[in-house]
Amino acid sequence: MPELPEVEVVARGLRISVLGHTVLDAQMRVPRLRWPLPQGLAAQLAGQRLEAITRRGKYLLLRFASGSLIVHLGDRKSVV
Repeated sequence: MPELPEVEVVARGLRISVLGHTVLDAQMRVPRLRWPLPQGLAAQLAGQRLEAITRRGKYLLLRFASGSLIVHLGDRKSVV
């Protein structure tokens, strides 16, 4: 499980490499989550410009014009 410094490093790296870019496609790779992902989320993200990347605790907040996507880096062992 990533700790706070690692999450901040990822946020800083993403700001440098993808901030201001437009989402072309999105893939949901982990179907077993605490809360199910909304149907059509990938289609809703496509075409959206990434306006800001912030961190709240161990969560990354990716802000788009239509709202924010909350991302937790999780534990690699849990990815199937």
